[in-house]
Amino acid sequence: MVKLLSKKSIVVFIAIIITLTAFFTKGLWTAMSVKSTDLTQLAINNIALSQNIADIDLTVYKKNRDFNDKRTKDAEYRYFENFLIVYSSDGEIMKLQTLSENGFSSLAGYKFLYLDDIKNKLGSHFADQSYDSAQSLNAIVYYDKTNRTKAKFVYPKNKKLDQTIVWAILEKY
Repeated sequence: MVKLLSKKSIVVFIAIIITLTAFFTKGLWTAMSVKSTDLTQLAINNIALSQNIADIDLTVYKKNRDFNDKRTKDAEYRYFENFLIVYSSDGEIMKLQTLSENGFSSLAGYKFLYLDDIKNKLGSHFADQSYDSAQSLNAIVYYDKTNRTKAKFVYPKNKKLDQTIVWAILEKY
């Protein structure tokens, strides 16, 4: 008689399924467990996610020659000196990201340079995550569940005293 599956195979199969489920739902679990923070006042280079691309005079920003603008089926990526803007075909801004320490994120005109600045203004409802282990970067992530936006503030994890923000990323989720 042919044995269909041994008990050991079933246990290994279940362990693999649980591991894969945990891996793929980790971000969702983080978003659900962190309390919401109002991010509507956040901006990158004085541009907020709530704005429409048609309402922004992009000619005041200098193009970044290190990156080529690109268009996909769903979005257009425009690179400027110190920041990136991604928007949909209807003009909805989906993502804003600083590309250097000279780009800036702000809350009602107050510029963020250090993690402590952010924590003092936005509070303690954030997740601290690994961002890029190869570059030794971590990020604190705030979620605005009402407006379905998140803000990531990337910093070098080895610098404990001077936690300067390397990049700021605002995006819809």
